[in-house]
Amino acid sequence: MTSLVRLIGYSALLLVVFLATALAAQGWLQHQTDRLRAEAVEAKRLQFQKTLALTVPPGAATDAASLRRVAEAIGATVRPASEPVASPASVPAGAVPLLSFNETLPGLPAVRITFALPPGSRLLGSQQRLALGLLLLVALIVTVVVLLVILPSRPTAPAGTQTPWHTTRATMGSLEHLAKTSAAQTAELHTERDSRRRAEEDLALKARELNLSLEEKIRLGRDLHDGIIQSLYALGLTLESVRTLIRTDPAEADRRIETCGAAINTSIRDVRAYITGLAPDQLQRAGFAGALERSLAELRAGRDVAFDIKIDEDAALLLSPAQTTETLQIAREAVSNALRHGGASLINLRVHQNETEVCLLVQDNGTGFDPARRGGTGHGLGNMQARATRMGGTLRLTSQPGQGARLVLTVSSRAPSALS
Repeated sequence: MTSLVRLIGYSALLLVVFLATALAAQGWLQHQTDRLRAEAVEAKRLQFQKTLALTVPPGAATDAASLRRVAEAIGATVRPASEPVASPASVPAGAVPLLSFNETLPGLPAVRITFALPPGSRLLGSQQRLALGLLLLVALIVTVVVLLVILPSRPTAPAGTQTPWHTTRATMGSLEHLAKTSAAQTAELHTERDSRRRAEEDLALKARELNLSLEEKIRLGRDLHDGIIQSLYALGLTLESVRTLIRTDPAEADRRIETCGAAINTSIRDVRAYITGLAPDQLQRAGFAGALERSLAELRAGRDVAFDIKIDEDAALLLSPAQTTETLQIAREAVSNALRHGGASLINLRVHQNETEVCLLVQDNGTGFDPARRGGTGHGLGNMQARATRMGGTLRLTSQPGQGARLVLTVSSRAPSALS
């Protein structure tokens, strides 16, 4: 009787241990699944927003066709947020589960972005089902063993001749088989967990590569708009002015054509610099003031405009090479806007420093505008704001109709010891 009670106690203890282990594994897997799904939704949301910013110009209206193209580019679908969400019970067996998130865009009703569950999360779901099956199998085996021990055996020999040895040996054999099965299933669980971890790492790497690619495309588009496109626009205006001078002043017309040729060669060098990843040549040779003066000469395009320039070169040297390039592009864009849209005849440019900041001022006497009611699909103001944010600066634009425009950029200056 003592051996029987001991065996029952061991079996019950083994059952409790297996139950606790299986429940703990189940809870951990469920937590990991929820975390992976939340990370997948957040990564897809960020990917959707960056792809939308690259596809739809700033300030332009977003239509349903654009949303569908963006969704197809990131492997998702777009539906109205008002549609009911399918319950998990309605998903067919073996189908890939779907994740979704809602997105609200200006001028459009809320939409729901739906995409397939990442492979890592589906693998965790399989591991949950495996753990649940293992739990049920262990409970069944231990229950059967306990019942076989407790239930009285049918007598096959005269009383007093049987021994519990055969029953005990069969029970121990069942327990040994159970232990081997549990060890094999544990090893399989570890293997699947390693595979899931590798799948998660591959997914995260691909997401980072895609985000870097999108950021590089946005940066390249901004640089081309603020640099090459502005130069080509100024060349077009210069050539347009040559048409009226060919008959009245051939010498001046010839001089402007030569200026256009030199500007074209400069633009070609700038394009090559973008391709090879080098800084603009004018920054390397002439510094901030020289590069700014060359840009203004290109933008003048034969128009009657005066520039009042005061550059503190010591202040410009406090900017890093990246900040210098961004500041030059912002000044170039501001001057181009003053000439193209404001018709300015006088533009003041200042670069100075205070105790902790380097400041750029661009002020014109053009027609001005109301910043709160500005329209159109241009990228200029948005690009300037993006450049200021990227280099940690602050951009302030003030203007009123008939009173010109005033742009102030402030950038934190680096310590002299940090200069390279």
